[in-house]
Amino acid sequence: MRLFFGRPSVRYFLATVMVCATFVLVCRERAAAQEFPPPGKMIDIGGRKLHLNCSGKGSPTVILVAGGGAFSIDWALVQPRVAETTRVCSYDRAGLAWSDVGPADETVEQTVSDLHTLLSKAGESGPFVLVGASVGGIYIQAYQRTYPDQIAALVFTNSSNRIGRLVNGKAALIWDMTEDQIRSAFPLSASDKGPAPTSEDDPFDRLPQNLRTVRLWLETKLWQRWEPTKESPESTLSWRKELLTEFGETDTKEHPMGKLPVVVLSSEPAASVSAGHSELQYCAHHGGWERARDSSLSARGCGECDCASGRCGSEWESVIASLTVLAVKTEVRMLRQAYRDSS
Repeated sequence: MRLFFGRPSVRYFLATVMVCATFVLVCRERAAAQEFPPPGKMIDIGGRKLHLNCSGKGSPTVILVAGGGAFSIDWALVQPRVAETTRVCSYDRAGLAWSDVGPADETVEQTVSDLHTLLSKAGESGPFVLVGASVGGIYIQAYQRTYPDQIAALVFTNSSNRIGRLVNGKAALIWDMTEDQIRSAFPLSASDKGPAPTSEDDPFDRLPQNLRTVRLWLETKLWQRWEPTKESPESTLSWRKELLTEFGETDTKEHPMGKLPVVVLSSEPAASVSAGHSELQYCAHHGGWERARDSSLSARGCGECDCASGRCGSEWESVIASLTVLAVKTEVRMLRQAYRDSS
């Protein structure tokens, strides 16, 4: 009698491996095809829709403006805590997350117009406290210039003070470049697209697990749609124009925003504390920031920097989130007190 143990066992093992492999592939395909609904509302602004997520009650309403390529859910460490005090809204600019693309995405002109229309269509009324992260700082300052009567205060949180481009292999700041030099850097190379995102890195790994999953899905969608060889210079040219406008204002006026409350939160190295202190007592006025994002924009401006070295490590994002909440809540409290005093 012959006993065959090997072959049936091998066949069983191979069949099991094939079943498991098929199961993994199916799960991956389902995950890739999964759709996550927007947490807020889709608002029609005239032929296209933008995503707006509001929570909390009270006035003034806080509007959170994310940085370049960032999403409304990135404010998850800030928005719920601000909502304890007042109404707060985050949103996705055109072409990001759940929002439809527009004709000139990420340009200052379209972004300001879109946000104004979005708030109006959604029935959100001012006064507004605008909070801008990274390149969002450019947008909120442009919005304040365009609609000054709607703005109660500005908060810049690690807002962009340097934006550069590579031209002929050399890096330069966009405000030092001519329009022709910027145009010569476009379109980008196909290799600029890089590999597909596979995980959420610092600082977004601090988001709750469920939001990290959503963010990776959003980032993957954005990566799939982005064609660097079709990239235009319009947004960069728009940023350059806005920054030069800001420089012109600070060169001709000591405080171009008058007495508008302005807070600058920055992880840039802090200089010595200046002799003057802001009305916002929790926040000392430090010098030394790039003039694109300087608290001297307003006679009521101040800055906050927790790390004198400017190298706070991976924990800085948690610190800046807490400082943002503190700054916004303080501004809201002071604005309400000012309103009561004037009544």
